[in-house]
Amino acid sequence: MSNEFQQAYAALTQWVDTAMDQGWLTETDRKSLSKIERATADDLFVTSDKRPLVVGLFGGTGVGKSSLLNRLAGQVIAKVGVERPTSREVTLYLHESHALASLPKEFPVNKTRVAHHQDNSKRDVVWIDMPDIDSTETANRKLVFAWLPYIDWVIYVVSPERYRDDAGWQIVRQRGHRHRWLFVMNQWDIGTKEQIAEFVTDLEHAGFDDPLVLTSSCAGDATPDEFEHIAQTIRAAIDSHGLAELKRLGVWARLRDLEQLRATFKTRLGDDKTWRHFVQAHRVHAQQILTKLRESMRWPIETIANRFRNRERGWFGMRKSVAPDSIELSDLSAQLWSAQSQHYVDDIVSQAAIDTEVHGIATSAVQRSIKLSLAPADDTMIGAATAGLERALSKPGTPVLRSVRSFARLSMYLLPFAATAWAAYHVVTRYQQALADGGDFLGIDFAIHSLLLLFLAWLAPFVIYRLLRPSLRASARRGLESGVVEAIGILTARLEQSYQQLERDRAALLDSLDALRS
Repeated sequence: MSNEFQQAYAALTQWVDTAMDQGWLTETDRKSLSKIERATADDLFVTSDKRPLVVGLFGGTGVGKSSLLNRLAGQVIAKVGVERPTSREVTLYLHESHALASLPKEFPVNKTRVAHHQDNSKRDVVWIDMPDIDSTETANRKLVFAWLPYIDWVIYVVSPERYRDDAGWQIVRQRGHRHRWLFVMNQWDIGTKEQIAEFVTDLEHAGFDDPLVLTSSCAGDATPDEFEHIAQTIRAAIDSHGLAELKRLGVWARLRDLEQLRATFKTRLGDDKTWRHFVQAHRVHAQQILTKLRESMRWPIETIANRFRNRERGWFGMRKSVAPDSIELSDLSAQLWSAQSQHYVDDIVSQAAIDTEVHGIATSAVQRSIKLSLAPADDTMIGAATAGLERALSKPGTPVLRSVRSFARLSMYLLPFAATAWAAYHVVTRYQQALADGGDFLGIDFAIHSLLLLFLAWLAPFVIYRLLRPSLRASARRGLESGVVEAIGILTARLEQSYQQLERDRAALLDSLDALRS
């Protein structure tokens, strides 16, 4: 395997593992990476730097691949005749100086024949005769597909009667960019120039620019053909471009596969515009769901607030507050948070899956992050509501109401004191005047009126104080409502933090993925 491709594949594999750990990719994506063709002709040899060019003969049943190989070898190497259509073997013809490595497991030993030669003029080429691609046996077709990645140059052998076979054309179209190709019309003794022209036109339609089609006749007669040109074409390519340049085509094809897969992975993370649209869409949907959650709290809030109705103190109760620890809050959790409440929170997570799919973004990472940010939703709601309730019960009523009540409470002491002082002043003054000029002292009427004044001076602020007494039920309701609003705000803030963290993770992955391209 090329070091360049090997390093690129390892780097992308590491990136995929990181993206999977964060939830941006799935096991399916890992499998798509594993399907990238990694095998090359280098893997067939113990020493790959001085290996020969691997040329494979590929075609349908009865087109004469084995006869062509025998003619190229100058001796009988491959089986021909009536036995060939049922052949299950792959035949390799190579110079004895080349040591083959251990064949991959998809190449059973009993299906591979190796023939060595000592002809130094053919040292730089290994010829491979593969099973018929149109074989009725599935194992034969699988063997062909298994061998193709190990071949540098494919000779597609056809016959005048079979140059438009569907099975062969499918592989030609799929692998046209992965190999160098040479097209041979064998059995030329029964062929025509018109068939060559049609074959060339078909190849051009399949994406080949100026395809080279040569003719061969292996029938043993004297039919003129271009057999000598076949071997010379490959030899000339090796001499003019070198094996390294010919090998480069397969490496380039595999690198292109990695690049296409890298581009596919990039779309899973979405572009910046798509990501912004997703965040905005999910933010709107989440707020709609949180609004429903807040509205669903009205009934449990009212239920809890009603528990404080019987805690209203009597008319003559003078305490201005009720200590929070005197209130039973043990079952607040069960009453405030229900399965329906959790369902709303789960809807936010489910909505993330819908919004990501709509925008073509990976779902798992977003769902996981949002779920983690909302995981303590019940504790958040109950904690905030409990704190709001305790604040409301420790200081019931509004600040203005509490100020007026405090003033009324103070007046219950100041006004009676002032009335008493006023009455005492008149008693002393009238007493002094009576002693001085012999006038009358204050009578019973003054005493009665003074007592009435004293009582009214206390009664008026007392009535105001009691009338303005805050309701524990209303205070509890207000405290719980403020706690719910606070909890909704906390959940909203956590969602925003989740969006920001996802964006940071996404940006980091995109940067590292772009770095692989360079």
